[in-house]
Amino acid sequence: MPTSPGTDQEALARQGTVLNEKWTLVRLLGIGGMGAVYAARHRNGARAAVKVLHPEYSRHKEVRERFRREGYAANKVDHPGVVKVLDDDVVASGPDAGTAYLVMELLEGESLQERLESGVVIGERDFLEIADGVLDVLSAAHACGVVHRDLKPENLFFVNEGEGRGRVKVLDFGLARLLDQQSITSYGMALGTPSFMSPEQAAGKLDEVDGRTDLFALGATGFRLRTGRRIHQADDMVDIVQMMARMPAPPIRSVAPDVSAPYARVIDTALQFRREDRYANAAAMRDDVRRAIAELSGETAAPEQKAPPAKKPSEPTIELSARDLEPPPAYGLDESIRIPKRRGGLIVLALLLCAGAAAALFIGSRIEGGASVNAGRPASSAIGDAGAANRLGVDAGPGQSPASRPRRPAPVVPSASR
Repeated sequence: MPTSPGTDQEALARQGTVLNEKWTLVRLLGIGGMGAVYAARHRNGARAAVKVLHPEYSRHKEVRERFRREGYAANKVDHPGVVKVLDDDVVASGPDAGTAYLVMELLEGESLQERLESGVVIGERDFLEIADGVLDVLSAAHACGVVHRDLKPENLFFVNEGEGRGRVKVLDFGLARLLDQQSITSYGMALGTPSFMSPEQAAGKLDEVDGRTDLFALGATGFRLRTGRRIHQADDMVDIVQMMARMPAPPIRSVAPDVSAPYARVIDTALQFRREDRYANAAAMRDDVRRAIAELSGETAAPEQKAPPAKKPSEPTIELSARDLEPPPAYGLDESIRIPKRRGGLIVLALLLCAGAAAALFIGSRIEGGASVNAGRPASSAIGDAGAANRLGVDAGPGQSPASRPRRPAPVVPSASR
């Protein structure tokens, strides 16, 4: 679990604390933006993991309710690959009064993120076998109306089971959406981890979030493991969210040409921009994953390619809201060109206007010289699309014509982090 600045001392000071005269916090297991997880012991000797919500968040009813919903979502899925939540409560008295906590089964093992950080190389077949187990969990969850919404390497955990890699469990249903209940989060909020967000999730379109959102996140995990980079590159998390909401993922072979055809088929299908173009459900993706494993197992002409994992820290789960950023103005060149003031919009606008003027002069000279002109698309539209790609620091990429790109939603920025 990622460490949040300023929370180490607070979390470490809690070791030895007894919650409601029942659970003694024995050992810190990890710290996140929302809380800390401890190995704990009950007064009757039972061992468990206790996730404690940071006190500053426990004061907010909405956050506290979202935290407690993790137990309801996880326990609704009857599958051995889901961590069961045994209890939830609030500290009744003492200096920690009002602090919410969850009691969960204690696991021994390591997450996929921890494996990567230790230098373990995950090959194509390795990941596909992991995905097979994860998709079995997702199939059961989606059948119960539960969408995880925050799949990433940190939330894929391998339980020690003697020799071998162990069975995979899906952790942290804290952001899970129960499709048969009204979501606590309002429309326009983007919740999740930027590099693994589906386009609809990054755009805050909660009414479009369904099981295919989780399939996208699993595909994004496979993309990152195989290529060593994010789907879209940017230093700022807000920029990454905007790009995930607006831009299709590049075909994995355009980033890593040596990726096998079966692996590329699975990842590219899961990462389709439109939900309708992805796998219909987890079971359909699992069937194709198993077919890809069989195809790779039959390929003996060349050894399987393995790429080293990116040496980057894990990403925190964040919450973004459109209300914290002034809507950027439209300048009349193209609907897709919306330049926030913080991006030096005046400079970019001047460059675009100059380019448009040059294009107009060129077209005029062509007309005077008797050359034919394609009137089906304004010159300013082509200029605008190129400007948008350059402003985001990426190439539009093959097969991504401006006409086929989705219309971009309004940007979103952080209001609270996790």
